[in-house]
Amino acid sequence: MTAIRFASVAVAMLVVAALPARAQADACPIDVNRPGEVRDANKALDTYEMIGKPEDKRKNFVRAVTLVTRDPAKVRANQNGANMILGRALIDLAGLADMPPVVRRADVGFTLDPDATIDLLATADSLLDAIEAVHPGCKAETDPWRRGPYSVLVNDAVNLYNAQLVDSAEVIVRRSLMIYDGYPVSYFAYNILGNIQQARDDIPGAIASFRKVVELSKGDTTYADDHKSAVMVVAQLMIDQGERMEGEAKTAAMNEVVALLQDYLASNPGDVKAQAAIATAQLKSGDVAAARRLFDEMLANPDKYTDLNLLEAGVGAARASQNAMAAQLFEAGLKKNPYSRDGLFNLATVYSDTAVGKIDQMPAVLARLNAVDPENPDNAQLAALFWQARARQLRPAAEGKDLPDPAALAFKQANDSLLFYYEKYTNARAKVTFNLFSHDEGRHVLAGTVENRTEEEKSYTLKFEFLDIGGNVLEAREVTVEGVRGKSQKPFRIELQDKPGVAAFRYAPFPS
Repeated sequence: MTAIRFASVAVAMLVVAALPARAQADACPIDVNRPGEVRDANKALDTYEMIGKPEDKRKNFVRAVTLVTRDPAKVRANQNGANMILGRALIDLAGLADMPPVVRRADVGFTLDPDATIDLLATADSLLDAIEAVHPGCKAETDPWRRGPYSVLVNDAVNLYNAQLVDSAEVIVRRSLMIYDGYPVSYFAYNILGNIQQARDDIPGAIASFRKVVELSKGDTTYADDHKSAVMVVAQLMIDQGERMEGEAKTAAMNEVVALLQDYLASNPGDVKAQAAIATAQLKSGDVAAARRLFDEMLANPDKYTDLNLLEAGVGAARASQNAMAAQLFEAGLKKNPYSRDGLFNLATVYSDTAVGKIDQMPAVLARLNAVDPENPDNAQLAALFWQARARQLRPAAEGKDLPDPAALAFKQANDSLLFYYEKYTNARAKVTFNLFSHDEGRHVLAGTVENRTEEEKSYTLKFEFLDIGGNVLEAREVTVEGVRGKSQKPFRIELQDKPGVAAFRYAPFPS
């Protein structure tokens, strides 16, 4: 069966400047004003972090390193103060334009062992780690120092990831976590790392990374949406992993999913997506009665739920192979939002299961789907599944009969249609997919990719119409995706502002 569509985690840019430093219970006792070498180095950093030409900044950051390292005996009485200033100075140097991550020691102010090399951020991290271990209150001071290079690195990792340079993105994002791990905002880096691991099918690694996102983003309303997304991704990955298990191991894995989601629901009561995921895990562990209670209640009282609630519950039922129930939930969701692209695709998918008994309704659903999503060859694959099932239905009546007998003709037409849609699926020259359609009152974000399946570079123009639940056009937008190399893909993104009521979208097919 064609895969049911569900949301993925978005990889977004990090904006750090407006984020507050994390509060600490204890003050930092480190004195950075004695002896004179430490005091002078601290003053140089205070001054030139804020003002100065790039060459003056570099000169004074190097001078700070020299002051606290040239004569170890002079700073030994306040080694923690010297180390704190040294760590800060190395971070400042690492942030200069064109400064490589590993440098010759003499080039950044060290007079001892001048020709050896030093990793600026790794050394700074070790120095600050040692101080924070003894004096946890100092993390309030070191937090903004660490956060500066972290924000640069994590944004670089996002750009590399979006450019499909996954190996480089992983190196950079792990480096960002070296200097800034365990803080709430560190979840951005773990989100990127989890996406990389998931793309490589490293499911245990992805689960561990997304669990860190859950842990670090918990309890802060600023990160509520990202926290929820991470919880749901962890649950989905754990369900997928648990499905490969048998017996008690499978039951234990599904129970762990239920515990994760119940913890989330304790602070987010009534979240239907989480409830549906619990029901999915319960179904897969064999607890059918518990799962059906939620789905039956939703079907009995659909007016209490949004279109997204019903459609997400349908995904949960389908993932647990409860296709008849999934079909009912998708139908209920589409009554509220008839133009939902994912709802139409998912309904056609479960209708393709002949056990549901509604395969004859597939063509009407596929016609609606192609009207909103014309450049996705997966739709043709669904049509091929319909005609395959139709040919099987017609085979007995056609056996032993020749054309132009009506039964033989109907069987031939079904097989011809199967071949037509299979070739349309396999020979598609382009594919449009979507990974984000988010709503925040009047703000809506749609993102996806255009895949060029030909050998030659091409550009594509997508002409969108954004619709309300009645199909009325509230906004029209065009986006051009230029220079998509052969056998590759490029992303696109559209953002609407001040457009309440947008519930769905459609786009025009590409010119032939």
